[in-house]
Amino acid sequence: MKLSVIIPVYNTLDYMDRCVTSILSNQVDGGLELILVDDGSTDGCAEWCDRLALRHGERVKVVHQSNAGPATAKDHGLDMATGTYIALVDSDDEVKPDMFVKMVDMAERETADIVCCHFEEVFPDGRRSAFSYTHQQYVFHGNEGLRRLLMREGIFTQCWTKIFRRSMIEQYHIRHLSGMHTDEDFVFNIQCFVHSSTVCLVDEPLYIYTNRSESLSKDYFHRHIQAYIDNRWKRFELTEQLVSTYHPELLPSALFNQLYYCNELLGRIAHFPAIFGQEEVRRVTSCMKSHFPTLWRYRQRIGLSALGCLILLLLPSAPYLAYRHRRL
Repeated sequence: MKLSVIIPVYNTLDYMDRCVTSILSNQVDGGLELILVDDGSTDGCAEWCDRLALRHGERVKVVHQSNAGPATAKDHGLDMATGTYIALVDSDDEVKPDMFVKMVDMAERETADIVCCHFEEVFPDGRRSAFSYTHQQYVFHGNEGLRRLLMREGIFTQCWTKIFRRSMIEQYHIRHLSGMHTDEDFVFNIQCFVHSSTVCLVDEPLYIYTNRSESLSKDYFHRHIQAYIDNRWKRFELTEQLVSTYHPELLPSALFNQLYYCNELLGRIAHFPAIFGQEEVRRVTSCMKSHFPTLWRYRQRIGLSALGCLILLLLPSAPYLAYRHRRL
């Protein structure tokens, strides 16, 4: 089997037919298997998946687990996969008819460990994102793919815009951190990218991301903000550990990545005034202040104005977040 497509499924029955149909329409040379991991759905997804497997036979595999989160579900799928390459797709999204054809072809041609593409975003009101793309293909050797991931230069954190060589995943025993509901994509990506020798980019939007307010990650954030903060620190610590071990020359890029996502985290925390004074929140602002020269250098790319940087430096954590809260 050339490609294994893994979908963690949790209460997305309204989207399943569109998602699965888009995947099975990809005519990948060598074949494609679909692995559906039902994460304890209660809306009929479990039965829907079983019926699909009956229709498609060995091409579609289904496994059911008690609700444990997307990270555990994806790892369950990885344990079942037999394909040369692995793809991870969210159950409320869809892929374009040539996505996997193009990506597998490039992986084979360049002997790539990872192939990336881009996506278009569809909003509830029907609007679609309008990013610009070169529609070219690029090959990165050595640590260049990792550097671009860390610096957010054309390669971003989602797993669903990538395919991965399964032999690399198995050789380095790469898995998610069990139980994570947020940041699990980056945790998986950083493990793959530090071990990759060739990374390719198909610079066009081949994946269709559904932006819906009730999505799992957004709902989890609003209900479990403390766990969200904890997961972000696990991500930072793992990144520093892996980069310092395998590519210490890229530690400055890892620091940029941490500062970028510290600022993104503060933007989310700013919605919750009740936690502004907590130690975990002060830790985030302290991290940014302690690396102020790097923060200042990359402030525009990180998403801060010069004035915003200075206010962050001068104000204690809680007043600074109150300032951001007023600007929401």
